[in-house]
Amino acid sequence: MLYNKNGPAARRLRPVWLGLSTALVALFPMVVLAAGADNCAECHDEVVEAFNQTSHGVYFSGDAGVADACASCHGSGLAHIEEGGDPELIINPSKHDQFGDRELCLNCHNDRQYDDWSFSAHAGADVGCSSCHTVHSNFEKSLKSSTPKLCYDCHPDVRAAVSMPSHHPIAEGKMECQDCHSIHGGQASFAMEDRSRELCFSCHAEMEGPFIYEHAPVTEDCGVCHQPHGSVADNLLVQSEPTLCLSCHAMHFHTIGESVPGDFETPQAPERAGTSTLDSWKSGMLTKCTQCHTGIHGSDMPSQTISTGGNALTR
Repeated sequence: MLYNKNGPAARRLRPVWLGLSTALVALFPMVVLAAGADNCAECHDEVVEAFNQTSHGVYFSGDAGVADACASCHGSGLAHIEEGGDPELIINPSKHDQFGDRELCLNCHNDRQYDDWSFSAHAGADVGCSSCHTVHSNFEKSLKSSTPKLCYDCHPDVRAAVSMPSHHPIAEGKMECQDCHSIHGGQASFAMEDRSRELCFSCHAEMEGPFIYEHAPVTEDCGVCHQPHGSVADNLLVQSEPTLCLSCHAMHFHTIGESVPGDFETPQAPERAGTSTLDSWKSGMLTKCTQCHTGIHGSDMPSQTISTGGNALTR
């Protein structure tokens, strides 16, 4: 049987509900008062006035009403007001040990970009929303300071790296940290894409290929050879040439020799004889591999003039 709000039963219950409501207001008058921002303004007038200019203030004024704004983040101010404004009796989202500001913010900020927040590096390091954001700020600015300075406060190693001779143009203002990093969540590598090489290819498309002759590290991870934030070596390399290349490849016989005067032959290819000098080792270590192997990321050229063919990654 459906309930009829105008039926006889409803008419008999209406006086009971009215009496109960009157009693509740008489017993708890501060409940009504605590719901409005006017009561907060009695002590925090500057904060309440400035709040209307923030992004949160604009949102509440349009949808939920300013009266709900304070309680939405700080909870009911009843006990706080009754005890003369005791700060321990009201939620302060900026305190990590008080109710947890991260969970509080996620009640409204629940888009897909925050789905992985609990598994992010920031969450694992106990970094809360208020560590980077300030709620009572103007509409255009919600961060405590601009990036990358804000990030450098916790990542001094990155600050040092981007100051090295070879670096991504972060200091020049052409890139920001969030161009490559998912600040509010993401995988363990903390990059925007599923694999870091796809992230690199979004700017360096000419390195992606596919190539007929591929360089194995390129198909694995760009970080095998490159340091993304900055490096002393050219082209963001983790080491200078030929040291980097020699970590995987043996030195060429024709670039090094035995560093003793005289002619020599190699057992594998006697026809490739050469002459060694006292400076052969020096000559080999001061020669960059990319002087000859210019297609280092990959090549489509057959390179028929050398025994290894296109695998030599020459032009």
